[in-house]
Parts: sequence; structure tokens; C-alpha cells
Amino acid sequence: MPISLTPQEKTRLKQEDSLIRPLDGADGAESAAYHNPQTGQEFPNLPVDPRALMRYLRRGLMLGSASPELKAKWLATAAERAAADDARVAEYEDSDQHQRDQAVQDGRFKDAVAAAVTQVLEKLGIDIPIEPPKTVDDRPKAPSTDGRAASRPDLHLVE
Repeated sequence: MPISLTPQEKTRLKQEDSLIRPLDGADGAESAAYHNPQTGQEFPNLPVDPRALMRYLRRGLMLGSASPELKAKWLATAAERAAADDARVAEYEDSDQHQRDQAVQDGRFKDAVAAAVTQVLEKLGIDIPIEPPKTVDDRPKAPSTDGRAASRPDLHLVE
């Protein structure tokens, strides 16, 4: 719904030579920098309203910038933190969990693409051929008993 002005408001705005007028209390949220007194990490532009101030102070942050010594300490450990983070990422990428996550993500992606293609084809009025789903038989096959050599000759069938 658009904002509508009365004729009196329009004339008043023209007399003020501005179509923009300030609203009391609409200056926007005030912000300031906080810092962690143990590490020296700074958090700029965080709100300073009473609720946010109490929240950040309870978390152990201090209002204002960190001292030069704390800033230097934080910057000196940046390389260590980056190396530790890279090691964790490499460990995850080499893990079985990453492989499972990637397989799930690939499956979801393929399903999403199939659904999008189906939706576009339906909107275009193109008939979608219905094929029976292909099944893969993952069950191990029983060894043959027709007299050929088995792949593992040390195993014998028990009848």
C-alpha cells in the first residue's frame, strides 16, 4: 500500500523545500567495536542497544577497540589458526564421512535437476516418456557348479 499524503502535508513539504523530512528516532541502529580481552579479536560494527550490549558483555567481550598488544597477539596467531583450519578441512576431505556426504549431495542434486527438467517439460506440454526404473542387482552371485574352476579354489561348496 503506497503512502498517501494529505493536501496540507504536500503544501507543508513544498514550503520546506524538501520532499524528505527526518523522523524522530529513525537514525538507525548505533554500532561500535567490541573485542575479546583474552585473544584480541575485534568485532566492528556490532549494535550497542541495551539488549545487545548485555548479550556481548555476558559473552566476555569488552566494548571498544583492543589494545595494540592484543591486536598484535591476534595477528601473530592468524597463521596458526589458518594452518589448523586447513588441516581439519584436509582430514574431513579424506574421511569416509566426506564421501558419504558427497554421495548424498550428488543424489540430491540429480533429483533436483530431474524435478526441474520434468517441471519445464510439463510447462511446455511435452510428454515425458515413462520408463521403468533401472535396478542394479548388488547381490553377490552364487558360484557356479558346472565344473569350471572357481575363482577361489580353496573354498568348497557344502551340499
